[in-house]
Amino acid sequence: MIKIDYLTVKEASILWNISERRIVNLLNNNRISGAFKTGRRWNIPKDTRKPIDKRTNYAKEQDDRKIVVVAGINSEIGVELSKILLEKGFYIIGLYQEGSFVDKTLQKENIKLQPVDYFKRETLIQAVNEIKKDIYGFIFMEIFFELEDSLDFDYDQFEKSYQVNLFAVNLLVREIVKKMNFESSIVFVNSIEAYRGSFGASAYASAQAAKENLMKTFANIYTEMYGVRVNSVVAGWIGGVMETDDTFNKTKDSIPMKRLGYPHEIADDIYLMLTRHKYSNGTSLVSDGGYLSFDEQSKTEDLDSGKFYRILDKFFTETKKGSEMWIISTMMDNEWNEDPAERKFIQSNFDAVDRGVKMERIFLFSKKNLNKYKKNKYIQRYLSCNKIKTNFVDLDLVQERYPELLKVVKEGWIGIDDYALLVDLPSDGTSRGYVTMNKKEIAKAKECFKKLHKLAVSLKEVMK
Repeated sequence: MIKIDYLTVKEASILWNISERRIVNLLNNNRISGAFKTGRRWNIPKDTRKPIDKRTNYAKEQDDRKIVVVAGINSEIGVELSKILLEKGFYIIGLYQEGSFVDKTLQKENIKLQPVDYFKRETLIQAVNEIKKDIYGFIFMEIFFELEDSLDFDYDQFEKSYQVNLFAVNLLVREIVKKMNFESSIVFVNSIEAYRGSFGASAYASAQAAKENLMKTFANIYTEMYGVRVNSVVAGWIGGVMETDDTFNKTKDSIPMKRLGYPHEIADDIYLMLTRHKYSNGTSLVSDGGYLSFDEQSKTEDLDSGKFYRILDKFFTETKKGSEMWIISTMMDNEWNEDPAERKFIQSNFDAVDRGVKMERIFLFSKKNLNKYKKNKYIQRYLSCNKIKTNFVDLDLVQERYPELLKVVKEGWIGIDDYALLVDLPSDGTSRGYVTMNKKEIAKAKECFKKLHKLAVSLKEVMK
């Protein structure tokens, strides 16, 4: 339970240097957050800030500038946010980890840059204590992110991540909120890994999840106590530095918008959550290009061989007469071999066409490897089936004329009408494939198939 000390009207009058009559008027108009009556006595929370006098010009009281504190201002998103805040007439106090790089564009008249050490509690408290005026907004976007080695785990690094990603924001909010009032706003900038977890950064992901819950907890406590709104912007995969990372670039395929986000887009969302959305409290604005919903609703996770073949079997068994399958085979090492699951899958192809499914398969490999595949009994069985259109496209020709198509083909896939795409993954990986029902990805693959079809010749004719 939270213990709160209360003031009487007279005590508040002395503390705030305004008349008791004025305080009663504010109380009757619900202008003092958290106050309540017991009989004829008013109880005013001791930590409640003095309400702004709306009869005067608040801007003049604050030297014509509302103060916004931004922790992590030297990030790319922080730089973009500062541009918006300055344009709107705010004064910024920007916190950053001492010794880290600060963009020269942040060296502005209306920005006070304040180095702190997020690993030392006293420097954070000192930075807050130096602020002598009311604070309109606080934004926490500082992060500590390090990839982990699961086989040689660094426990010290794990704790450092929590110090910055969770402990620092906990301290800063609890101290800064004392300088806020009913029109103030707090915004956490979190990561979608709060919802998804992480393969290589357990500390970061779990701290983000804890920070999301902390945001909601603060909304419960401080909205009633001070009238402050507390929300978060949950950012997805953002461009900039991330663009140089192959992992981030590969993630584009899992985002319906097929691109990473831009720092200025997240900055826009932060500003709107800070200054607008007046009835939003304890909530999260997810800005991820549709990544979370796409990954959960339109695309499976990357599947190992067992799961992938079970799903293949399900699709081939349930696809009905008249449906069309359009397939690209790139002759990966795990295709067309003696593996029992692969043999069963090949048989399901013939069962499907026997039910009336229309099927065309384009084999995409280098023409110089024809002799290598002529003796493959499964390919020969394909060629003997008149119900399946079996064509060939020379990989070398595509690389020469249309290399952009190979970025779509990748390791090959099975398209089913405009409904689903069963996508192969590299044979040297731990995953065998995934399934997507994303309309944009399916349409892109189908257009690629049509272009390859124009280059195709009969595989049977080529192998004579």
